[in-house]
Amino acid sequence: MSSNTQIKKDYFWNTLGSAMSAVASVLLLMVVTQSLGAYVGGIFALAFAVAQQFQTLGQYEVRPYQATDVEDKFSFGVYYAARIVTCGLMIAGIVLYAIYSNGLGYEAVLLVLVGWLRFFDAFEDVFHGMFQQRGRLDIAGKAFFWRVLSTVVSFSVTAFLARDIFVACVVSIVVSTITFVVLNIPPARSFVTIKPIFDFKKIRQLLVACFPLFLGSFLLMYLVNAPRYGIEEVLSKEFQTYYAILFMPAMVINLISGFIFKPLLTTLANHWKNGSRRGFASIIAKGLAAVAVTSVFALVVAYFIGIPVLSFLYGVDLSGYRPVLMTLLVGGAFNAASVILYYGLITTRHQGAILPGYAIAALAALLFSRLSIEQFGMMGAAYLYDGVMVLLVVIFAALNVYFVKRAAGVSKRP
Repeated sequence: MSSNTQIKKDYFWNTLGSAMSAVASVLLLMVVTQSLGAYVGGIFALAFAVAQQFQTLGQYEVRPYQATDVEDKFSFGVYYAARIVTCGLMIAGIVLYAIYSNGLGYEAVLLVLVGWLRFFDAFEDVFHGMFQQRGRLDIAGKAFFWRVLSTVVSFSVTAFLARDIFVACVVSIVVSTITFVVLNIPPARSFVTIKPIFDFKKIRQLLVACFPLFLGSFLLMYLVNAPRYGIEEVLSKEFQTYYAILFMPAMVINLISGFIFKPLLTTLANHWKNGSRRGFASIIAKGLAAVAVTSVFALVVAYFIGIPVLSFLYGVDLSGYRPVLMTLLVGGAFNAASVILYYGLITTRHQGAILPGYAIAALAALLFSRLSIEQFGMMGAAYLYDGVMVLLVVIFAALNVYFVKRAAGVSKRP
């Protein structure tokens, strides 16, 4: 197979898989609000957000490191064993958080079930990183697409038939388990031996190397969810639903930009390894251009039809929230740009520099989340999101420029 043909397959299936993931979050909330109402939708939206927070622990942000490990510093067995450890911690963390925050009640059980659905995204990611590392991102995208589709269909059908969110979660967990095994294990066996290697020295080295990435990812998810946590403190459950619906289009910008940029990660790493600073900078620039084009398109569409379409799809009245929607879309554009710049820092292996940026933004979110929502309500939540994302872009852009210029200066020395 020619390299151009393989690249096209990688793009096609990565795009399809990422699109399915984007549609999944939209459909799941839509099904809950349409079948069970805005109040239950608010509970589900918050549970989903908390589950995403702990998903960062399960993934531990190893995927970008694994996909750019072109020298095979760690074997797949080590990556696999490390993922078993982090995903075990993810589930334990969700259970403990659920009990701590909600006792053993309705919301605690729902939080654990929703968290278990997110477990599959975290666990299968280690297989997908291996496929990408070996130039077969198409296999990862295909498996991801069909597994997520099976989750959405099983959840949606069960929710509408049973009118019970717990039953829907349990059925979709069973279906997801089956599809995960069928779609990932057989193709993986053609590349590697699927056996974890619990070499704790190497696992420790891997987890230490990725710790700044994980902590940064955890803090980023906190930044994304900070408005939701503020809404939980100040406003009612229904506002969780409204915010989650209005926030959906903002995340689409990030996902579409990822369709274009993620397949270029290994190429980005090779440019840096080979000393091509111009090639490295060119790919980063293309990623930022994709964010800009996608954002302009999303803003135009959202301005004219965003509110009526969202109100119809979710069965809730969102009239009067157009300014909030537009403000969140701007924040989504800056979020996507920060992710592109973040990958640049990972590729140059300056992941330790990422953490201070996230820490500064997280501190700002912590200080202003409640205050902004108390002062401006839903618009305050949107202002908060935009502010922390702009701050991240400024910090990450400055770091990328600094490290590229420093590397270029070192390479010119005699």
